[in-house]
Amino acid sequence: MGCRGDTSDCCRPAVVRAYQEMRGRGQPEKFCLEAAIAVYRWHHPSACDLPPEVMAMVTGWVHDGPRH
Repeated sequence: MGCRGDTSDCCRPAVVRAYQEMRGRGQPEKFCLEAAIAVYRWHHPSACDLPPEVMAMVTGWVHDGPRH
């Protein structure tokens, strides 16, 4: 299951939720970010190597929270 269309943004709620739930359980920041990246990769299986731009995007999502 991958995202449809041109945007990587389709999986943002799931990525943010994974991060927030782990943080809510007191997990270290590094583990929470790794979980968020794993969710992103699940939605984007063709993203074997994550370029710095994607890492920055996922980090921005989890620190900014979900959009309304």
